[in-house]
Amino acid sequence: MSTSGRDVDADVIVAGAGPAGSAAAYHLARRGRTVLLLDRAAFPRDKSCGDGLTAPAVRLLDEMQVLAELEHPYRTKGVRVAMRGRGTRDFRYPRDIEGLVVPRMILDDAIRRRAVAAGAEFRPQTAVISAIRDSRGTVTGVRTSHDGMHRDLRAHVVIAADGAASRLRHEVLPETGEGYGFAIRGYIQNISRLTDQLELYMPLRDLTDRYLLPSYGWVFPVSASVANVGVGLFNRDTNENVRRLFERFLNDLKASDERLHEAELCGPLRGAPLRFDFAPERSHLAGLVFAGDAAGLVSPFTGEGISYALESGKLAAEAVDRAIARGHTADLREYETMLERRFAGYFEVGRHGARRYRLVWRLLESTFENEKPLFRLARRAVLFPEGVGDVQTNDVFDDVDRLVARGRVRVREDLLAVGEVLSVTVRRDWPFLARFTAVGHGNPGVPFRPASLLLLASYFGDPRRRALIDAAAAIELGYAAALAHLSVEDTDAAQPADGRANWGNMLSVMVGDYLLSQASNLTSSLPPDVTTRIARALSRVAAARALELRRRFVRRVSRREYVRGLVDKSATLFSLPCQLGAAIAGAGPEVVQALERYGERLGLAFALTDEILEVRGKASEFGHAVNPDLRHGGYSLPLLVTLGDRGRARQLRSLLVRRPLTDDEIARVRSIVAASPAVDVVAGLAERAAGEARLALESLPHDPVRTTLERLTHYAVTRQTT
Repeated sequence: MSTSGRDVDADVIVAGAGPAGSAAAYHLARRGRTVLLLDRAAFPRDKSCGDGLTAPAVRLLDEMQVLAELEHPYRTKGVRVAMRGRGTRDFRYPRDIEGLVVPRMILDDAIRRRAVAAGAEFRPQTAVISAIRDSRGTVTGVRTSHDGMHRDLRAHVVIAADGAASRLRHEVLPETGEGYGFAIRGYIQNISRLTDQLELYMPLRDLTDRYLLPSYGWVFPVSASVANVGVGLFNRDTNENVRRLFERFLNDLKASDERLHEAELCGPLRGAPLRFDFAPERSHLAGLVFAGDAAGLVSPFTGEGISYALESGKLAAEAVDRAIARGHTADLREYETMLERRFAGYFEVGRHGARRYRLVWRLLESTFENEKPLFRLARRAVLFPEGVGDVQTNDVFDDVDRLVARGRVRVREDLLAVGEVLSVTVRRDWPFLARFTAVGHGNPGVPFRPASLLLLASYFGDPRRRALIDAAAAIELGYAAALAHLSVEDTDAAQPADGRANWGNMLSVMVGDYLLSQASNLTSSLPPDVTTRIARALSRVAAARALELRRRFVRRVSRREYVRGLVDKSATLFSLPCQLGAAIAGAGPEVVQALERYGERLGLAFALTDEILEVRGKASEFGHAVNPDLRHGGYSLPLLVTLGDRGRARQLRSLLVRRPLTDDEIARVRSIVAASPAVDVVAGLAERAAGEARLALESLPHDPVRTTLERLTHYAVTRQTT
């Protein structure tokens, strides 16, 4: 029923019954809205697509009860990436998570049927010709064509989900001239030994094998012997012909991969345009929103779009439903905000993908095997934001929500506010970094990170001060900068053998410096001593890191000297937020000093424990960031203590040579150290540091915050949250 007095054929008209449109229709119908779902085709119909469903897509389909409609889908457990000249790497889904491969002929019809079952009315073979607008420019409906007859249909809101070549979008929005590509695929049979992984090949090169193309190829298993094989080209301005690129890719696969020696096409090739011009502010007009491919929501690096289509359809339904309820359907800015928060920093890269492509792929190529946090997060953010794990920096930390004593503590809620500040701070200049600094969406729990320590410490003063949020965000940026700078490798060890530039080191320095500048901007409105404390702390971290690099391959470092360096390099990142939180909240000098001491000892216990975990091959992401790089001569305290054991030292000397160690040599060194008393010695030092952290809290009042901090000292040496 109309809420604005306007006669309508339905509350909402959805143009396009692909995943985005049918998802929007389903969620709106479930909310009691009348929906007309229009498509120019009769269903079932085929579409050009890789058919791969990532884990988020599977979750969204399960939410709509679509999975039960899919008979015998091919199940996948991750992605295998073949990087030209660098070999392959496997990225596995977490346990109990899986993806699927389902031909679009089957998938789209199943989603459409669920929308109809929820109450949407489907009208096939009904083409949307144009939008209908009132005197103020508000979209009030669409003009359609069916069996040669034209008809005007009216609605409170129109959702354009009619694909990359959206007729509605071309009509109502001026083209930017950016972000267009093309993909082509075919089904290949007679393949042997297909795995349970989606296979990506990138980047591809031109016919001369000399020039890097903004492109990728894929092999997605549909059954035990049939695969969906295709290529995508991001920039159609190149002289490359997409069909020839596909033929060359398939021929190369058949020649180099014995599984495909006998492979042959089993059906026609299908192509489709790709658009990468997503911009939140261009996702809606008065009375009209765009979803899925029509909004440019396609991965600029892998071409994946189904999960984004499903999610944007759901978000569009939520925003439109609330707009109708308010009676203000001309104002759909809420949808823009929802898309901006969900996809901040990823699709903006795609909007300029053709120009940034070579920089991004040079980075991926040169850091393909580098496990430093900046490159791990960058790799996952570029290649797999939609499927293999989350990409926020939350991944670097465990969730310690269970350790937070209940009561007046609101750390979880404040962390969301910190995340908003971080996103706004970095995404204007370098949107990609919004993914790197994001605290998370929805309920982030309480990750064990600098911001959470700062916020907890603030409860010993006035935790309501707005400055605390900006300070926490500045600390996070400073920490991210430290992660970036710690990702710089020693020049001799990191220099490519062929003399090319080390893109990883260049990015590390550039990102670190940029994040530090943004942290400085955030602290400009805070008390002057805040900036001084942050600068002093990060300077200690940098100096300790430089000293560690100078000690490469040095076997004789005293225990006291090593621990002093570990305090500067790692524990500083814990003591700084503790002292700042208390100081900004107005706590007294004695409290600030006690919390600074607590943070330092807590950080030392944490860092020592991470070095033990590194020996066992189980270090945290934080450990991967700050622990000495054994491959290139960085020796941890457990290793240095083991070198004091005459018998084991003899075994280690033959392995600790002045060159990068192999994986087998690293494993052998770890096994020798793990079997030595050194692990117990270092564990004892960690326990002592944790005890000193608890002792530092004795002057503070007994309340839920102190209880929480005491629990964190136990967590630092056990990594248990129960």
